[in-house]
Amino acid sequence: MNKYFYVLALLLITITTSCDELDRLTVFELGYESEFTIASSTIIDVPISIETPPVPTNSESEFENNNTSSSLIESIQLKRLNLIIENPTDGNFNFLREVRLFIDAEGLEEQEIAFAENIENQDLKVIELETTGVELKDFLKEDSFTLRASTTTDETINENHDIKVDCVFRVDANILGL
Repeated sequence: MNKYFYVLALLLITITTSCDELDRLTVFELGYESEFTIASSTIIDVPISIETPPVPTNSESEFENNNTSSSLIESIQLKRLNLIIENPTDGNFNFLREVRLFIDAEGLEEQEIAFAENIENQDLKVIELETTGVELKDFLKEDSFTLRASTTTDETINENHDIKVDCVFRVDANILGL
């Protein structure tokens, strides 16, 4: 009886280790950056919508670099999205009450991908937004996508604020047909 228990335990350990190794081989990350500007204004408590320029995905070459193709992608989700103040150099996010980021691509319905609400005045130059967990495979298979920021301020700003959007997507794919 003990012999069967040890064989079964060894088999379960081998299967678990193999599955973890396969997961590690079939999951990779893609990073993209974009920018938008929040214009100086005296208007507060009114949502302002700002669209970024199109972000090229280069998806086929990115997938190929990771030994897969678009037809083998199982899932793509946003892992992390940071907003970083580029200018003014002494700027911070104290003026911001709320921000929501949306993704859009030709022929697809816009989706909210990340947000921050009730942003505290902490002199932050970087904010990590909470992700929504929506499936984004169709967006990143396209040639490009655009991001749209919807912001609400709680104080006036006297100069434009240039914001960099730093996104990291988690891609789960079949690699070499595995």
